[in-house]
Amino acid sequence: MAFVPTSLAVLSYAAGFTLWTYASAEDDVAAILAEGYFDEARTYLRTDDLILLNGADGARILRVVSNDGSTVAVASLAGETPDLGPDIPPDAILDESGQPILDDAGQPILAG
Repeated sequence: MAFVPTSLAVLSYAAGFTLWTYASAEDDVAAILAEGYFDEARTYLRTDDLILLNGADGARILRVVSNDGSTVAVASLAGETPDLGPDIPPDAILDESGQPILDDAGQPILAG
């Protein structure tokens, strides 16, 4: 596939910095990281902007490393998607950082 402009959206903008989101159900992360993928967005993306990416095979945080007005280059800030461990039950009680509070046996404490 190719870059889909309507899949690129601003999450936040302040002081000359933009945080973007981009999602593609068709393109995998490697295709999205390839040279030229974001060239169509060259008038919007600026060096050091960040893109929260959801690709067909995973998620990454990307940084715009360069934009010369015709070519946009991005790089992943983290190599692989981190292992987030077992799924957190939807009724788990979470602490302030969003992690489940565990009982003495190491299991999430459930609400109600």
